Amino acid sequence: MTGAVALVIPLSVGVVTGHPSGGAAVGLGAWLVASRAILDPAGVSRPFMLGVVASLAVGTALGIFVSGESWLIVPAASALGGLGVLVRPIGITPALTLLLTAANPLPLDPPQHTGLQVLGGLLAAVLLTLPWPWRRTRPLAVTLSRAAEALADLVEAGADPGHDPGDWEALRNKAGDALDNAQVMCSRHRWQRRSRAGEQVVSTLRRVFYEVVALHGLADALRERAPAAGERAGLRELAASVALALRSFIGEEPVPDPLPAFEARVNELRADRPHGERELLVLVLLRQIGHCAERIRRALTDNRQAAHRLHSTRYELPALPVRPVVPPGFRSSLAFDNPRVRHALRVLLGTAFASTIIEVFHPPHPHWLVIAVLVTLQPTYGETRARMWARIGGSTAGGLVTAGILHFAPGQAWLVLLIGVSAALAFGMASVHQAYWSTFMTMCVLLLIDFQLPGGTAVVESRIVLTIVGGLIAIACTRLLWPRGETVRLADRVAHMLSTHAEAARALAGMTRGKTPADKAELKITKAELAADAVAQALTYIAHEPGGTAPGAAQKAVEAAQRVRDDLMSLTAVSRGEAVPALPEPGVPDSGVHEPAARAPAGTGHVPDVLDAVAKRLTYAAEAVQTGEPFAPRGDVDRELAVVSASVGCLAERRLAELDADPSDTRTEVRRALLRTTALDQALRSLGPDTLELCDAAASAFATPEPEAVMA
Repeated sequence: MTGAVALVIPLSVGVVTGHPSGGAAVGLGAWLVASRAILDPAGVSRPFMLGVVASLAVGTALGIFVSGESWLIVPAASALGGLGVLVRPIGITPALTLLLTAANPLPLDPPQHTGLQVLGGLLAAVLLTLPWPWRRTRPLAVTLSRAAEALADLVEAGADPGHDPGDWEALRNKAGDALDNAQVMCSRHRWQRRSRAGEQVVSTLRRVFYEVVALHGLADALRERAPAAGERAGLRELAASVALALRSFIGEEPVPDPLPAFEARVNELRADRPHGERELLVLVLLRQIGHCAERIRRALTDNRQAAHRLHSTRYELPALPVRPVVPPGFRSSLAFDNPRVRHALRVLLGTAFASTIIEVFHPPHPHWLVIAVLVTLQPTYGETRARMWARIGGSTAGGLVTAGILHFAPGQAWLVLLIGVSAALAFGMASVHQAYWSTFMTMCVLLLIDFQLPGGTAVVESRIVLTIVGGLIAIACTRLLWPRGETVRLADRVAHMLSTHAEAARALAGMTRGKTPADKAELKITKAELAADAVAQALTYIAHEPGGTAPGAAQKAVEAAQRVRDDLMSLTAVSRGEAVPALPEPGVPDSGVHEPAARAPAGTGHVPDVLDAVAKRLTYAAEAVQTGEPFAPRGDVDRELAVVSASVGCLAERRLAELDADPSDTRTEVRRALLRTTALDQALRSLGPDTLELCDAAASAFATPEPEAVMA
């Protein structure tokens, strides 16, 4: 609606004052600037929009300069198109403005036309970035509410004994995507106003996500060992209470406490004295589930004020913008191997080819051909093909409707109304589908051009035909120019994914030793997730690359990597706090020095060894992927897991002996070590096979076949 108002105001003023051409020039500038905000209308910043206005001024000036020199449009449009892809803040605005200015006769003097278009751009930039209540508070609050709702659904699914593992994985991915969207929203708001409350709430929900993953692993282990104990303790009721607390976190309602009823039932189970190791382990699992719920409740309660402040609609003065820092890897990102650089070259060459065609054959309204190439070209063949069909269909439908409207020769007042309606529909439905945007955008632009320079339906026919030809040129560019960019880089991406997961395991090992803070371990897991997302995105691109085939094992590696990260998240959630020292083996004096052959089978002293072994396994797999050699798993992880299992049994026996001696003694070192080691053992048991599956899938996807197999 704001973008439509930015068009309607200058057109209405032009009609009232008797200067429709000037109003149309202002409206065209407003449309070119407002169209850059359709991807994130609530998150665009004022500096970004002012940069778009500057691009509009440059494009208009260059369009006026090359309008009398026909062949200059080829290098000018090509350079602006490629530069807009390479430098994202520039975008497509200067290239579009140059083409629209150079191809159409100016209704006003060049200085006046340039000034009015810049004025329209400033009008749209100011209107879109004013502190409207919906823009300042609602989008971020709604995004965070959706993330909390996704986490609540994940908690309920994890505690349901009849849930399908595939459904839980889908909900897990949905919750992760919701958290990523919330993080992106906060980062977009940061340049204009740093939302401290938003960042605090996102950090809280991210911490809760770790706890929910750990809660799911503990609940699965409990169902395998003693499903009746979970029902008796009220596991599903606890999950429902946690879900209710999450749903009421972003709002006005108080956060309910999910623990009292569950703790009362666990205390009843404790009253029935455990008579064996199995019963004691079940009790340990229930206590760890309670600890996860307690940490979730504490995190939500401690950050309740920030969530309430974020939900409030009162006006707050924006903070001064922070100067963005240029990433250190910017220079190296300009290499030819970078997919964005290749896409920029595609746009440059495709635009140059289309510009050459219009200079050689001189079709009517030739700028639509180059505009079709600029808008249709996408980084991959599949995306370009989908965009081409959407644009051809939308342009045809919008052009036919516009031709019908112009056939009745409506007056200027009706044109203003129709332009406003089509602009509102175009801006509002752009995020739904590209076809809707193409349909209503075509109507808006064609009606706006006719408002400025009445030309009948000839421009409609040219637009439809040249859009089809431009789509074919875009398809040819993505089909012929470097169509296999991601295929050749897949092995490096997979190896990087394995290396980042190894770094996360090492950071977690340092955390369990008390040498690394939990925040650093969580940061390493986040980096591993980004590396896995890069592999998944590469697989998506490869699916659209002609002749490019991705090994099926690579997708299995991505799925296994997610399970490995879930295991690491569970370990992080359970291990948060001080490290538990290794206890000496009974009958062996504690000399303070533990040799590898006589390590104490207790406490978390063995857990870092398992994580180090997992990190080594992942590192070996990364080397195998880069060299193309088969991966040969070693027994380090299995050996360390066996030591941890022995420590659990030894600790259970010692704890039972302590209970026989003094049932009221609940603060012993053995009890603390048993609680921590048993909870960690569940995640470690899953981490071992998941890591092996990840390494096997990744290495097998790039292993060079043996000579015997090739001969066969």
